[in-house]
Amino acid sequence: MKKLTNYQRATQYLVKVFKAVNEEYFNGSLEIPTITIQSTIGAYSHVSTQRIWHNGEASSYELNLSADYLNRPIENVVATLIHEGCHLYAMENGIKDTSNRGVYHNKKFKMLAEERGLQIEKHDRYGWTITSPTEETIDFCISRGFEDIEIFRGSSESMGVSGGKSGNGAATVRPKKPSSTRKYVCPCCGNSFRATKAINVMCMDCEEPFIAVN
Repeated sequence: MKKLTNYQRATQYLVKVFKAVNEEYFNGSLEIPTITIQSTIGAYSHVSTQRIWHNGEASSYELNLSADYLNRPIENVVATLIHEGCHLYAMENGIKDTSNRGVYHNKKFKMLAEERGLQIEKHDRYGWTITSPTEETIDFCISRGFEDIEIFRGSSESMGVSGGKSGNGAATVRPKKPSSTRKYVCPCCGNSFRATKAINVMCMDCEEPFIAVN
């Protein structure tokens, strides 16, 4: 797979990943939103509360991924997409999962997210919004062969948390976590895979050992 260093390719890839998230965690029930990449310092993402994208009679919600944090480990990006998928699920099913104009995440949101394998912690101001991937999330990423997105905009010295609705992202300063997975590449043919632990594997095509790369 080509490296995800191109803006257009990254956008298309995020649509592909969201569709896989929808299939895996929502039984394909979610309307596919229009996925955008725009800078939102202090928040990883948000979804709109209205279908604000229009094409003739068709319309869709917006799901924005912050351009400033695209290069997080792919399991964290996927956790963010699941997080926003939970908001979309709540809106489509009449579940009130936030308050304070979409900023405060309540226990209904926490339940929706944890049912889909996320780890949710409470923020003093923004409620149950701090989102982390679990081993289940990592296994899902590995099984689908998801790769890290390498392009991003600006500085990632300060990190955010997954936002709420209408672009009201909850901001907090958190150190960037290293990826929970390891990437292995064959030095001969370039084939690659990910694993959650250090392993020794031979490439059966080239009879060369795979090498761990950052």
